[in-house]
Amino acid sequence: MLFLQLLLLTLLLPGSNHADMVHDMVSFHIIQISSYANQSWVQNQGSGWLDELQTHGWESESGSIIFLHTWSKGNFTDEQLTDLELLFRVYFIGLTQEIRNYASQFQFELKPEAWLSGHSTLKSGRLLLVCHVSGFYPKPVWVMWMRDEQEQLGTKHEDPFPHADGTWYLRANLDVAAEDAAGLSCRVRHSSLGDQDIILYWGRRLSASLISLAVIVPLILLIVLMLLFKKRCSYWNIL
Repeated sequence: MLFLQLLLLTLLLPGSNHADMVHDMVSFHIIQISSYANQSWVQNQGSGWLDELQTHGWESESGSIIFLHTWSKGNFTDEQLTDLELLFRVYFIGLTQEIRNYASQFQFELKPEAWLSGHSTLKSGRLLLVCHVSGFYPKPVWVMWMRDEQEQLGTKHEDPFPHADGTWYLRANLDVAAEDAAGLSCRVRHSSLGDQDIILYWGRRLSASLISLAVIVPLILLIVLMLLFKKRCSYWNIL
């Protein structure tokens, strides 16, 4: 960019030597703004300034210089203008490729965490099931309530919400009749998970807890009864 600035300055101010430029404090600088939306799209914007006056712009689509004043061309010939525009195009192409290569080394992904919640709605006999997905990066994520392999089209997604650390949070809601909630699951797909989707089943944790209680409580009662019986037998043996 420094070479381009010196070249433009020399051609814009013909007959001036370096000492004259320093003495008169004339400066010409270029401002470049490059926007990278994704891996395949980039827009380059540029402007040239003679001290505080903008003299040039850059047309990103056509790759050509915009001359904002009648005298902005300086002593450029048509051939020099063509060569200079080509030089800028080659520069932007090379810079874009280098930035993409550099950025690819720092791409990272964070796996989401997911959990379920639910509560009764104002409508009698209905539940609002909520699938929470948090802490994932990058932003694109697929979250859906399922019954077996059937997507529940009534799933409603809230807009993703950014955390302060740059990760994202999303909720997927499903309004169902209470008796139809059993057998539903929430499936989460994200690039950080590869082919291992997160699948959470509604009511499974509660069912497992009930099964555990159904096994543990009778077992404890049986142990207590055995201890009491043994103690009673020992008492009668003493008598």
